[in-house]
Amino acid sequence: MYKPHCDPHKDRLSNFFIVTAFLLGIMISAFPALVFAEDLEMINRPVNTAGLTGLLFTTMPFTLPTRTVEVGVSVLSENSTIPKYTITELPVVTITTGIARNMEVALKGSYFQTTDISGNRTRGAGNTEVSYKWNFWPQKEYSAVPAVALITTFIAPTGDKDIVQNEVNNWGVRFGFAAGSEIDWGTHVLGVYADAQMMVHDLSEDQYKDIYGILNAGILFPISKYRNLQMFIEYTMVSGKNKKTEEDGDYSAITWGLRLVSERFNLSLGTEFLHKTLTGYENSNRLVGMISLKF
Repeated sequence: MYKPHCDPHKDRLSNFFIVTAFLLGIMISAFPALVFAEDLEMINRPVNTAGLTGLLFTTMPFTLPTRTVEVGVSVLSENSTIPKYTITELPVVTITTGIARNMEVALKGSYFQTTDISGNRTRGAGNTEVSYKWNFWPQKEYSAVPAVALITTFIAPTGDKDIVQNEVNNWGVRFGFAAGSEIDWGTHVLGVYADAQMMVHDLSEDQYKDIYGILNAGILFPISKYRNLQMFIEYTMVSGKNKKTEEDGDYSAITWGLRLVSERFNLSLGTEFLHKTLTGYENSNRLVGMISLKF
């Protein structure tokens, strides 16, 4: 009897992007029914750990004003008990600038310190990333219809080969879309954001090639009178990876944290709870902190 051939890797990717499209579709269709924003006032929209305007991991569709530069420094520290390993990314340095109306570019570099399940310690530089965002559908004033942006990231293999997180051998690209809306009614503000991206690298090399999806979604709401103290919650899903190691495999995560902002300064602190899909690996957590300053 004939049995159709199924590729589990491609099936996971297909399911991932079907779910992503469904969620974004719900968000875009549902927001017009909410209370319209009369004053879209967020004191400051800082960059995320990738260097693009966002939360900690989620990318917003909004961009830096033209000729504004933002420098960010962050730390990410993951600790697992079963099996026992640690991954610390310190520092992560990003430089972002608004290059034109509704456009920004970002440069990211990082340094890793890891201890694997055998107790071996490794230190080295991470790969270099250059990202571009174009908010081609801005959110209009007095409207709750989400803004939409195009995201593209090029990854250069400038990092140390001994660092497992440097998965790119010759080239890599990450691309997708970000959507989001900020609703202001009375004295309350709520921001809802999501991005969906596909990571592709080294397709001509069987040992290194991979294609997988990344989904981030988050909400942000001020909790102080002057909106300078804010709380955020994020959801992340990475699905479809070929590589299956303790440091580099599919996972989902929930992040919550606090953000203190002024017009130019940002301090964000969060805790990420990771659910690993690898058999024999229990859930772990990651502490994330970030400071950034606009010029």
